[in-house]
Amino acid sequence: MIDPLQLIRKEVIEFQPYVPGEQPGLGESVIKLNTNENPYPPSPKIEESIREILSKGVLRKYPNYHSAELQNSIAKRYGLKPDQILVTNGSDEALRLLFYALLSPKDTVVAPDPTYSFYPVLSEEVMLGVTYKKIPLLSDLHFDFESLKKEKGKLLCFAHPNAPTGILEDKNKLLDLIRNFEGVVLSDEAYIDFAKPNQSLITEIQNHPNLIVSRTFSKSYSLAGLRVGFIAGESKLIDLIRKLKDSYNVGILDQRIALTAWEDEDYFQKCLGLVVSERKRLTEELGKLGFSIPESSANFIFCKPKQGISPEAIYKTLKDKNILVRYFSTGISKDYVRISIGTEEENNSLLKELKSILQP
Repeated sequence: MIDPLQLIRKEVIEFQPYVPGEQPGLGESVIKLNTNENPYPPSPKIEESIREILSKGVLRKYPNYHSAELQNSIAKRYGLKPDQILVTNGSDEALRLLFYALLSPKDTVVAPDPTYSFYPVLSEEVMLGVTYKKIPLLSDLHFDFESLKKEKGKLLCFAHPNAPTGILEDKNKLLDLIRNFEGVVLSDEAYIDFAKPNQSLITEIQNHPNLIVSRTFSKSYSLAGLRVGFIAGESKLIDLIRKLKDSYNVGILDQRIALTAWEDEDYFQKCLGLVVSERKRLTEELGKLGFSIPESSANFIFCKPKQGISPEAIYKTLKDKNILVRYFSTGISKDYVRISIGTEEENNSLLKELKSILQP
């Protein structure tokens, strides 16, 4: 009898999947500042939405194929048409659908480096011999716009604000880059809500048919455990990408919970303000401990310890104290630790431990 493993594609065997941040088990006593989750709970109105769904007994039925209520509400907020929005199973599904719809054998994907580490994984996952071309950041950690504008490829992708740096690039420079790139441009806006107002490129899809914007409910809406996101773009392009999604990719509960959180604007702004306030305080306190930190427009900060202090050692020591932060061991990231913004209490615990490490 043949070994079925011998039938698996060689590309699958050699494929290196995305490695997410550590996820402790439920009930473990850990301060989790490593995967950019929101430290505050989602909208309290969600509980009633769940009760309504359960009381109507509709979980026995399939969900709306288009996530129509949520899709329409998103479109209305930005003055877009519903068919310019595709609701997805987290923004990761949105990114995967885009890569699969767009890329052909031997195509090139261009990206600043570092940026979201899922992009090179997706480039390899399509298994078409795609080239992933990295354009290093400048010494100040900003995009090298002049080099990016010279590149040619099928897809240019970047996080806006960028990850893991948290830096927000100038909107006009990004629009100039989009106009000059002869391919599709993905602006991945997982963290845009934590930036100053009116920095999203989402309304610019009306003026730039090669622009795709992705968003998620995982970060600013405190729904990382739910898996809901969306992409926005030119109608015909979105319709073609839509053909590749699962028939019912977002469940009834997911659609309703996300819609409830989306429309609870007062609570959303309250929690957003808390994160931004703590980001400012934590940045200032870490600066006193000798860390160099670029200005962040996200819900995390990218921290470089003073010379002679190993960021990897900080990561490991904090982990021993049940505080999780993120350490990337390659490229310029190896000189930094990335710290998600926690509650005031969590941030105080972090600062206490860091002081014991750096000021023994």
